[in-house]
Amino acid sequence: MTFDASFYRETLPERVTVECQSRPDAVPVVNLHLANGQVLDLCHIVHLGDAWLTVQYFRDVQACDDMDLAFLPYGLVTLVTVSLHHPTSRRIGFSLGEQSVSEG
Repeated sequence: MTFDASFYRETLPERVTVECQSRPDAVPVVNLHLANGQVLDLCHIVHLGDAWLTVQYFRDVQACDDMDLAFLPYGLVTLVTVSLHHPTSRRIGFSLGEQSVSEG
């Protein structure tokens, strides 16, 4: 299975919304698990291309102050996880509001 543009455009936001509705006080955290073993803690998705996506991810998940930009081929992502954290353990998480995802 490949997580393609339609997954990030439709399925992921829908699932995050459903999870957040069940616990509106919690902070959503979306992690992309990559084939090379790295895990990216997403802030938001910037761009969805034909073969790749661009994401901003938290450099330091404890502080959530700085972000890096990553350009990824869809096939590099092997697992996507969505979890909800208590606001005292995580002040910022994945943002659907920031997702003015460009395509092309």
